[in-house]
Amino acid sequence: MKLTIGNPVVGDDFFDRELEQRQIWRKLESNHLLMLAPRRIGKTSLIYRLCQDSQTHRFFSLHCSFAGCEDERNCVQELFKALHILHTTGQKASKLFDGIKSIKIAGTGIDWTNERSDSWRSAGEEIGTALAASEDNWLICIDELPVFIVKLLQQGEPGRQRARTFLYWLRELRQTHFQRIKWLLAGSIGLDTMAARLLIGDAINDLEPFKLDAFSQDSASRLLAELAHSYELPLDSATIEHLLKRIGWPVPYYLQLMFSHLRDACLDEQTQPSPTAVDAVFNKLLGQSYRVHFDYWRQRLDDELGQPEAGYATRILDLICATPEGMTSDALAQALQPQIADPDVRGRMLRHLLQILENDGYLVRHGTDHYAYRLEWLRMYWLKELRA
Repeated sequence: MKLTIGNPVVGDDFFDRELEQRQIWRKLESNHLLMLAPRRIGKTSLIYRLCQDSQTHRFFSLHCSFAGCEDERNCVQELFKALHILHTTGQKASKLFDGIKSIKIAGTGIDWTNERSDSWRSAGEEIGTALAASEDNWLICIDELPVFIVKLLQQGEPGRQRARTFLYWLRELRQTHFQRIKWLLAGSIGLDTMAARLLIGDAINDLEPFKLDAFSQDSASRLLAELAHSYELPLDSATIEHLLKRIGWPVPYYLQLMFSHLRDACLDEQTQPSPTAVDAVFNKLLGQSYRVHFDYWRQRLDDELGQPEAGYATRILDLICATPEGMTSDALAQALQPQIADPDVRGRMLRHLLQILENDGYLVRHGTDHYAYRLEWLRMYWLKELRA
């Protein structure tokens, strides 16, 4: 097994997720899915594996990302490019282009020259119709749709209206060809939160939520043991247990990041893997030079929530980071009083934000009314930033 930090994990380096794969394929028999997963959990790697195995489950698959899309045409273009890639590999898409009449093809993409600004609608619908007419089952995986929606929301009210229009259009496309085409939509920003912000929850109510979590403690231990074996690093069970405790939540990215830096620390052979060496690496990665590994957790609040909600959420996280044990919702409500004076409004806002922060992986709830950081490494980063 090779270390893979920051890029999707494919082939023999893909690890575990056996239960999640079985659950997803069972759900796709009758439903479209909305994969909810914080960043770094490994959703893109899992999507690649689903597409790789799709024909075993009687699906042909298309996979694309909307992360780089600036407008609706770009999104339809990405769909077409995914179809074109399938066509060039000689798979089932070879006859599909015969059913796409109105789209002018230029190389591997769509030529939008002289087309109306709303021509993306008919182009996308024709792609859907062509897939459904092929009499095969299709799985369309769209990654980072919420990133595109955020770009539209940043354009003010016209962008908000375009976001509503696009999400409702996608819903209609899903429902029109439901029997032949299943969709899996995913993103590191919650699409459910985006839809709630736009007051259009019904635009995604045909999607069954599927929450992708971090590894179990057992899977995380086995991953580290396999990496240690591959790189001949003498990592004993006590060191693995301590490493997992310091991270606090076994997110695949942070497991590999910690292992990589622990391996580097032991290159000179004067340092051996141990709980003490783990502590040194943990503290090093909280330094200014490594902020890139954590800054996104702050940035995404504005993207997902907008103001003033992002400010309230940041205040909640500022308060809770002071201790590993966290805080009760009553204590948080009292602390938010200067920002939100009305107790009823404050209570509703707090419940709303705590649910989002829990779903997005920032917090974990203990019992019925106690919230703490889920990723201990993130708590330490947040505390350090707060004190800077």
